[in-house]
Amino acid sequence: MRNRWLIWVGTALLILGGILYLVSGSPGTIELAILGLVLVIAGLLVGRRYGKELEQAPDGFVFTGERFVDPGSHRTIEVWQHPTTSRRVYVLAKDSERPDRGS
Repeated sequence: MRNRWLIWVGTALLILGGILYLVSGSPGTIELAILGLVLVIAGLLVGRRYGKELEQAPDGFVFTGERFVDPGSHRTIEVWQHPTTSRRVYVLAKDSERPDRGS
């Protein structure tokens, strides 16, 4: 959700900065376009931390003991890791209980 907001605002600032620069020729408007570009890039990068949640962990992966509630879907997610490659996958928990804050 935040990603779309960053992309839309960034695109608007990028276009507005470009138009203002073409009309006025003022170098200050380039900063507006640069800010827009930074917001677009941030919008594309933010939210790609976890990847897709799986229904079941692949063979060879072990449960790390980590569980968290996904803020977007409010579902409990478990973290599984491959012992030799350290690759992590995110699996929907079998139960929908929220994990304790202390764990």
